[in-house]
Amino acid sequence: MGANQIINIISSKLHLTLRKNAFILRSILTSFDLAAYYVLWIKALQLLLLPLDLILSLLERLLLPKLDTSDQPIVFVVGIHRTGSTFVSQVLADCFPFALVGNHNTLFPRSKYFIHLLLKQFYKKGRFKNRSYKSYYGISRGFYSIGDSYEIWDRWLGGSHYYKPDEISKRKRDEMREYFAYLGKSWGKTIIAKNNRNMLLIKELKEIFPNAFFVVVNRGRAEVIQSTIQASKDFFGSDDYMWGLRPSENFSMEDYDNKMEAYCHQYLELEKVLKRQLEELSPDRYAEVLYEEFCADPVSHLEMIKGKISSAHKVTFEANTADGLSYKSSQRLSDSELTTEIETILAEI
Repeated sequence: MGANQIINIISSKLHLTLRKNAFILRSILTSFDLAAYYVLWIKALQLLLLPLDLILSLLERLLLPKLDTSDQPIVFVVGIHRTGSTFVSQVLADCFPFALVGNHNTLFPRSKYFIHLLLKQFYKKGRFKNRSYKSYYGISRGFYSIGDSYEIWDRWLGGSHYYKPDEISKRKRDEMREYFAYLGKSWGKTIIAKNNRNMLLIKELKEIFPNAFFVVVNRGRAEVIQSTIQASKDFFGSDDYMWGLRPSENFSMEDYDNKMEAYCHQYLELEKVLKRQLEELSPDRYAEVLYEEFCADPVSHLEMIKGKISSAHKVTFEANTADGLSYKSSQRLSDSELTTEIETILAEI
């Protein structure tokens, strides 16, 4: 590869990054959505608290002994992007007596123990109630709210949020295990975590955390693809630039006749990636839910998930639920013509 090619690649990536950041900011400011505005608040706090995080992490390196990390119970909520996995994780975090990985963690991404001994003193899990859950592309409103928490995961998986990393070194695997072991120790609870990219890493996460359980969220194909197209417009100002997970490093929009076909193939290939990984899991180590059905009857789904987690982790716990609960599934996008076009293309592939 010549010098000019390298310069062109770097220039293209820089342009895309700048474009993405500019349109994300515009999207947030014009959304009139409190969940979106909360993103800016969290980012500002992260910068403000960075020195404290660095000091605490240094103290932990000096003072904390090695832990047995082999049996840390952890629940991962995963799914193809735009399937509603953030919503499902919010309900699970509210209902189950778990320690969530969320906004408070991202303020101290390097600190795994001392700060959490303090933070848990102020955490009051409310009674489960029929409330509206909102988030902005994986970031929820609220100090103790579950979310993608990329500030945590990027330390081990890199900053490319659309792709599976080439490898996760032994050192990074050990660091990951130790982080969550100490996090679980500080809270004295099972950990629940949700991150968009983790859908590509189910196999690796199961190797790193033998006591992991996965809640897999699915949704109607056309709804996911339509939402992905809207996300591309929100993040890049145009659906000519594709947003979201990639099934492989070589996946490219340019390989297809038109962008709509590319978006459909993106989803279908991700569906295959997810299916292959689930085939390698024991059936008692994961539970699948359909977003629309979960919204219509969350209580029965919560009971099913609770039963499977209890069996997998050999524990019993109570869930805060209320009979008759239901949620309205997101209808933010309702372009019937686009849905018909997507369904036609899917039928032809």
